[in-house]
Amino acid sequence: MMINIDTMSRPIRNIHALNRAIHELKDKRKDLEGKLETNFRYLGSNYVSMGMNSIFGGKKNRTNFWADMATRVMESEKLQAGVGNLIGKLADRIGDAFSKHSY
Repeated sequence: MMINIDTMSRPIRNIHALNRAIHELKDKRKDLEGKLETNFRYLGSNYVSMGMNSIFGGKKNRTNFWADMATRVMESEKLQAGVGNLIGKLADRIGDAFSKHSY
């Protein structure tokens, strides 16, 4: 509930207006407490990443395409397994080729 500032700046002349002003202030207090609780929950779940960003800086807007692609490849478990299998097969074939030609 939003409180009209103009209403609050008017002088209170009777008990009914006083009770209404008190009720509006209590509603405003509840809204602010809810917002504060939400902000504390957000801070509690994000303070580590926020601290790291403040120390080391956040993501840069401009990134190198190939660096970004390499990062995504390294983060993918399936791609890591595929690259690992490919490297293993290549190493086996190179080893076989050397063993055939060794004297």
